[in-house]
Order: sequence, then structure tokens, then C-alpha cells
Amino acid sequence: MSPVLAYVLGLGLALLASLAVVLVLRRPLLRLLVELCGNETRAGFWAAFSHVTLVLAPLLGALHRRPEAGADAVFEVSRQLEWALGGLLFAVLAVGLVLARFIAAFERQHGGRAEARSAASA
Repeated sequence: MSPVLAYVLGLGLALLASLAVVLVLRRPLLRLLVELCGNETRAGFWAAFSHVTLVLAPLLGALHRRPEAGADAVFEVSRQLEWALGGLLFAVLAVGLVLARFIAAFERQHGGRAEARSAASA
């Protein structure tokens, strides 16, 4: 396999991994953001921002690692995926840490979980 084909394959696999994570997180993230932001418009923006981050960070890692000519393509693609998955992990952790910080602030401001308050008032 040529280095160019290995590089493109690694980029494609990185993109697929990113999109899979976005699909898994899409609905729960939007529901959480609607609660934190107060309306769908704001939540939609921050969800889109998070999705872009979750796609671009791994692609940046995958773009950074270029296969070497003459090396085994499988190992070169795996090294490229290592960088991409590291970027994906970083992005997921960054989004999670930011959300955890805002959830804690939201709960302090609103005196606990909004769901518990709405269930008690029903």
C-alpha cells in the first residue's frame, strides 16, 4: 500500500471514529445543553460547537502523523489512528470538563437538579 493511500485511509478511519462519537453524544448533549442554556437556540449553537470540536481535534491529530515511505502500512495507519484517537479523547474530556463545571454552577445557582425540582412540583 502506498504511503498516500495509508494516509488517506487513516484520515477516513479518524473521521469515522469522530462521527461515531458525535452520533453517540448528540441527543444526550443537546438535552443537557437545553437545560443549561435555557433554550433550544443557545443549546443548538453549543451542541454544534462541541460537534465541530469532536471532529476537528482527531482530524488534526491524524493530519499531524504522516506515514513513512517503505514502512508497513498497517503500522503506519495504526500510528495515525493513535494520534487521532488521542485527539478525540482530549476533545471528549475537554467538553466533559467544561460541561461538568457549568453543571456544578447551574446546580449551585438553582439549588440542586432542575429535574428533581420539577418532579417535586408535579
